[in-house]
Amino acid sequence: AEVKKEYAGLPEIECIASQLNQVFMNLMVNAAHAIDAHGAITLRTGFDESAVWVEVEDTGTGIKPEYMKRIFEPFFTTKPIGKGTGLGLSLAYSIVQRHHGKLDVRSELGAGTVFRVSLPRQRVLEDAGS
Repeated sequence: AEVKKEYAGLPEIECIASQLNQVFMNLMVNAAHAIDAHGAITLRTGFDESAVWVEVEDTGTGIKPEYMKRIFEPFFTTKPIGKGTGLGLSLAYSIVQRHHGKLDVRSELGAGTVFRVSLPRQRVLEDAGS
């Protein structure tokens, strides 16, 4: 796949970089697996006053609508036996949640998929009473 980079200058945020690295690696590997022969993976970043975001977009096969509500479930996979554990997206979702962010997806069959990781620019303080 051809990798396209559309980077905006991002402000620094407080995070656990090694965990977010795992999220982005999982999303990029999934994007590559979704492309049958030749296609493109676009890595895109941006921010606004409250959040920074990173998108991983592929021109792959897309996700069937009936799978969309299950893709973040542990052990759910559409890959053949031995090709995937079904843990990548579940792990990515958990990491993003621990960073008080969001992991969104939009997909069109035959056209590709976009995953967007949005993270708060300001650290969210934990409630000491919970």
